[in-house]
Amino acid sequence: MNYLEIINATLIELNYTPVNSFSDLNKIEHKRLMNIINRLNKEICNLNSNFYFRQKIKKISLFTDRCEYTKNFSGKINKIIGKNGLYNFEKDYTKFHTNDAKSNTYGIYGDKILFCAQDDNVKIFYSTNNFVIDESEELKSNFNQETDKSIIPDCFSERLFINGAAYNFKQNTAHPKYIHWKKEYDNAIAELLSEAKSIAHSNMQIDGGFRQL
Repeated sequence: MNYLEIINATLIELNYTPVNSFSDLNKIEHKRLMNIINRLNKEICNLNSNFYFRQKIKKISLFTDRCEYTKNFSGKINKIIGKNGLYNFEKDYTKFHTNDAKSNTYGIYGDKILFCAQDDNVKIFYSTNNFVIDESEELKSNFNQETDKSIIPDCFSERLFINGAAYNFKQNTAHPKYIHWKKEYDNAIAELLSEAKSIAHSNMQIDGGFRQL
């Protein structure tokens, strides 16, 4: 489900009138619901940095005349692998500017990833901190366009967002559907965590230290 579909489905669940277009979302209730959905997306994804849908790969080509590369993604680096295998982390970033760093090492300084000046094509395996995918398949931090989608798999997103947003919006335990919404949301969270744990402990083939999903 994309952002607008989630919003409209939740509005219907709350007995509000759905909108025809994204530009119609201008009421106070609409803005509040939109903020709740954005908050939920971050809260759910941050339950586990090892969620399989948070694991991404960035490819970088290294050159003999460069040692600094802009870290143009948001997230925690898990491992870096090049043609000769695994790169080790070097905490002393100054070594990359004094030619004292070993070839299969990397460092971090500010928004830069540091490597020895060398030719290589590396894959950076990282856990993303951007939990929304736009229409161009680019990752970003928040829903702000109607076609945006969460990185959470579709098989979970509908139950999570509609039930989670509904009970957060009402915040009234006396509401006749509050318990239902909360229960469905909690069950979906439990299933998501269970699936993530199952994948993490599966017997999938491991290549270069990473499970092939």
